[in-house]
Amino acid sequence: MHYDLTFRYKGFDMSLPPLSHEHLLNYDDICKIIEKQNFWVEYEPIIDMNSGDIFGYEALARFVINGKQIPPTPVLHVAHQVKELFFRLESALKIMQLAHRPKDARMLFVNIDPHNFSDSDKILYWRDLFEEERDICIEVTENTDDMQTSLLSHCLDEIQKSGIPIAQDDIGNDQKPFCFDLTKRAQFLKFDRTWLLKIRACADYQEILKGFLSFAKAQGKKSILEGVESEEDFAVAKALGVDFVQGYIFKHLNISSQKLS
Repeated sequence: MHYDLTFRYKGFDMSLPPLSHEHLLNYDDICKIIEKQNFWVEYEPIIDMNSGDIFGYEALARFVINGKQIPPTPVLHVAHQVKELFFRLESALKIMQLAHRPKDARMLFVNIDPHNFSDSDKILYWRDLFEEERDICIEVTENTDDMQTSLLSHCLDEIQKSGIPIAQDDIGNDQKPFCFDLTKRAQFLKFDRTWLLKIRACADYQEILKGFLSFAKAQGKKSILEGVESEEDFAVAKALGVDFVQGYIFKHLNISSQKLS
């Protein structure tokens, strides 16, 4: 099977060296990233396990500073400390992610942090931005351990008013909080790549994941296993009976890719 995939937008050299862990980002660094648009998007494919077709993509933010790649986590962590700065960064990312979405995407998954629904102006901004978009799903993602239940509930209320589907991200990631209210309201349950590591270490962890998957089926929710990047990962996903897999498994299945021109 052959797919013609579009992964990345923006002409950065993907071989750039990673930024040293010793480097500490600050407010000015984040402002520079926004002003110079030193970010790009990777569209990671989500594949239907039944048909083998691409169901959609998740838009993933990537950053460069001082000529070096830097993981999203430290960027988002610093931006998160200043409310308006975080909103500026998030909105700039979403504009790029929506503008360059792959043409074959039946569904585009974009991440939103509940803290960016903190006041009426921000809510109105997102409502206007997403109003004309079709076939998108919002992944509600907490970028810090500062989970505020009331803020999350308010965010979910606003998304549901818009009629946009919701995905719960990072289920099973030990570093992320878990919220049953989000589970109840989500149409898609996304299981973190760390499940694959847990299952490799101890096969009995499959029984816990099977329980989640049984719940998803009973509730009419769709399941997505993230981080599927090998034949072994794909076999685990198939045995579990997940609805979709996300990752670069296509590299091992003779599936080609090309950059967005």
